Amino acid sequence: MVTNLEGLVSFANELANESENIIKQYFRTTLTVDAKNDDTPVTIADKNTELKIRELIQARYPDHGILGEEFEGTNIDSEYLWVIDPIDGTRSFIAGHKDFGTLIALLHNNKPILGIINCPMHKERWVGVSGEQTTMNQKKVQTSSIQTLDKSYVCTSGLYFDNDHLRKGFNKIIEQTKYHRFGGDCYMYGMIASGLIEIVIEDTLKAHDYMALIPIIEGAGGKVTDKYGKIVTIHSEGSIVASANDQLHKELIDIINN
Repeated sequence: MVTNLEGLVSFANELANESENIIKQYFRTTLTVDAKNDDTPVTIADKNTELKIRELIQARYPDHGILGEEFEGTNIDSEYLWVIDPIDGTRSFIAGHKDFGTLIALLHNNKPILGIINCPMHKERWVGVSGEQTTMNQKKVQTSSIQTLDKSYVCTSGLYFDNDHLRKGFNKIIEQTKYHRFGGDCYMYGMIASGLIEIVIEDTLKAHDYMALIPIIEGAGGKVTDKYGKIVTIHSEGSIVASANDQLHKELIDIINN
């Protein structure tokens, strides 16, 4: 049983506030960019933001686990596990584009109960809480009611499809949708929650990239699974299909797998 969910939500917003303060100091400044082992970029802004979030969690909830992008996980088998991405969309951040954000998720017994997408330069924050309707800047949001591909808008962060059958499925989908766009990182998922687009499909993601998105999209009426339609966990293989509603989602999964 989750205890003091309201307090946990308040604390998660504190984390988002603190991360925003750090990120703004570095945005559109000259930064040294290093390459990680997987060739993805990292900056001092990523590292300092995650270190601050970790420091605050460990001070307030020392028995909670932490799984982040930039450093080794701690106590990841804990009843409560924070999953954080200090800057989702580091490439956008480096280039001075605003479509990046901080992702903060809280899992209870491996189930996501809280998620935040905080996009500081857009001044937009989505908060999803288990059993509650998702909000953006404290106002309730709802996914699109569109249920057919021919009226849908689909997005992806880029052509990062390691899996051949997911790539082919995505190509079939964009042939049938009204609009498609490449780029957007976590901001795309906020757009789904707010009812502005209908579909996001991605591959090669890790837990810190997607756990926060689940309660946000589901709390707005949408659905998030892997490419097979299975529930996503921290151990999932990296594909994400997010959509505005169950009917649309079923069609997407059918196309990808047939």
